[in-house]
Amino acid sequence: MRALMALSSAVALLVSACGGNASSFPAEAECPAPAPLPTVRTAPGSVSTRAYLTRLRTSSESLVKLRDTLRASYPDDTFYRRDAFRPDFARYADETLCTAQAMLDLAAPDARFERYETNLDAALAELITHTRAGRDAVRQRNTSEYRDWYKDVDAKTRAVREAAFAQP
Repeated sequence: MRALMALSSAVALLVSACGGNASSFPAEAECPAPAPLPTVRTAPGSVSTRAYLTRLRTSSESLVKLRDTLRASYPDDTFYRRDAFRPDFARYADETLCTAQAMLDLAAPDARFERYETNLDAALAELITHTRAGRDAVRQRNTSEYRDWYKDVDAKTRAVREAAFAQP
């Protein structure tokens, strides 16, 4: 019995030394409601085309900046063991998810934007899925899944930016 208790204590120490359990990882943040887009004065209730495009393009630039900020602190695909990494990654993922979801929720001003919106929404959906997978990998401390996330994150972010800046 004493040997079993000693073994249990050793395993508990080993687990905590390797990062402990995933329950200390912050839950996914709830996104704030985005501000509504301005409407056209000459057509009340119609969303401004300029405001729509500006919001999407500014938001896509925000996604790039979020990625750049995380990369500046954690520049390679190493799964960082620093205490700050996990909450920093959770914050990055949450801000990315909220920004991408707000972009996805915007309705196009009219039918001229159908193809534009379809392409952008596809890129956003891929980024959202990819970001959640990365967040889950960090939560679970899964190094190989984190590397999978790392390998493709820049391409996913770039795809959103390119779709947002495409000509409608």
